[in-house]
Amino acid sequence: MISAKFILVILFFILLYFVYRYFPNRKIFLLFCFLLVAGMAFFLNFSYHQTKDAAPLISDEEKQELLQQQYIFSNWYTEYEKSFDSIDHNWQRYHQILQSFKNDDISIQAAYVRLSQLEDDASKLRDSLSRLEPPSGLSNANYDITTKIIQKTRAYTNAQYQTILRTKEAADPAHLLSDNQEEQSRRLEEIMIMNAPTNLVIAPEVSTIRDNLLLPSGNE
Repeated sequence: MISAKFILVILFFILLYFVYRYFPNRKIFLLFCFLLVAGMAFFLNFSYHQTKDAAPLISDEEKQELLQQQYIFSNWYTEYEKSFDSIDHNWQRYHQILQSFKNDDISIQAAYVRLSQLEDDASKLRDSLSRLEPPSGLSNANYDITTKIIQKTRAYTNAQYQTILRTKEAADPAHLLSDNQEEQSRRLEEIMIMNAPTNLVIAPEVSTIRDNLLLPSGNE
């Protein structure tokens, strides 16, 4: 079947022929050609982008599959966010303990007790995340991306735990390297700076999965 664009091109050359034959002024003819070509280019470019941007319709089965995938990932991510909140909460507690000790609001003994409690909580959270798995109902691509989210989270949580553990050990009153409060505080901060994990960034993975699970436009 001859496409509309092909027919338009043929008509363009036919029109160009007749204009060339019957236009007495060649300058006007050239100007007309320029405007005609510019209009043609605009139309073809606009038509190309309209075709490119048009989302294909999907079958009812494919739509139901996408909706099911959305449901599976949404439920999993809701549970995952609870762990993410716990990770953030533990890290805030950690910094609050160091800041309280730095301000001399608490003793090194109190700091040690709080760090010990925090280490226990961080250990339980780390163990919990070691059992976290992607939901089995996800497609292969989204399953792999979810696995990457879990791997990043486990690595971050383990680094966080190790930092808390080393800080707790340095705050142990039985093994202090100095009796000076400022030196003790400086030592704890050095451990934090040397061992603290970089930010846990999972937004690109989550965004990719959500894009994968969007219904194409016109299929809502």
